[in-house]
Amino acid sequence: MKLLRILTIPAAALLAVTAAAATLPAQASHSWGSYHWSRSGQVTAPLISSVTSDWSGNLTVAKNDWNSSPYIQSGVVAGSTSSSTRSSCPMATGQIRVCNYTYGNNGWAGLASINLSGGHISRGSVKLNDTYESGAPAAERQGVMCQEVGHTYGLAHQDENFNNPNLGTCMDYTNNWGTNQHPNSHDFNQLASIYSHSDKAAAASGTKGVTTIKTGSTVTMITWAK
Repeated sequence: MKLLRILTIPAAALLAVTAAAATLPAQASHSWGSYHWSRSGQVTAPLISSVTSDWSGNLTVAKNDWNSSPYIQSGVVAGSTSSSTRSSCPMATGQIRVCNYTYGNNGWAGLASINLSGGHISRGSVKLNDTYESGAPAAERQGVMCQEVGHTYGLAHQDENFNNPNLGTCMDYTNNWGTNQHPNSHDFNQLASIYSHSDKAAAASGTKGVTTIKTGSTVTMITWAK
C-alpha cells in the first residue's frame, strides 16, 4: 500500500517559501500521473462528509459538479464530525473522506491524499484548512473544495501560474476565484481520457513531473505559495 499526497492551494498570505514550482502549459493534459480508481462502471467512491455545517453546502456543490462527468457518480454519506476525526481525517477503503479543521499556518489551504493498492487508487482524503479558509470569500472556499475533490479522482492542475487569465476551472491557480469555482469541459475531457477504459487490469505507473517529489513510496505534488 502506497500513500500519495498532493499539497495544493497555498494560502495567499504565506510567502515564506524558498522554492517555486515550474508552470504547466495552460490546458495541457492534467492527469496526475496515471493514478486512477479501478472500475467496471462509473467511479462511485462515496464522499464521507466529516465537515462542519459551514462546509457541507460546498461539498454538495462539488459532488454535483464532478458527477456531471459520465465517469463519476459519487454520493455524499454522513461521517463523524468530531474534532479528532476532522483533525486526523482517516481514510476508508473505497471512499473519500472530506474534513475541515484548523490545521495551522503550514502553507496550504487544501490537501488531498490518496492511497494505492495494486496500482489503483483505493481510498482518498481531502483536508480543508480553516486556519486560512474560515471566513474566506465564498468563491474561494468553493474553488478549494472543488479542486481538492478533483485531485482524488486523478486530476492535477490545468495551469500553475497565478498571474495567467482564469481558465474557468477550479483546477487552475488563480488570484481571483470568481470564475474558477467549478470544473470545465477540459476537466471532463481529461476524466474521459483517464476512465474511458474499464480496467480491472491496467494499473497506474506514476510519472515524475516538475512539481513532484518522490521519496520511497511517497509521492508529493507541491503547489508553492506565490
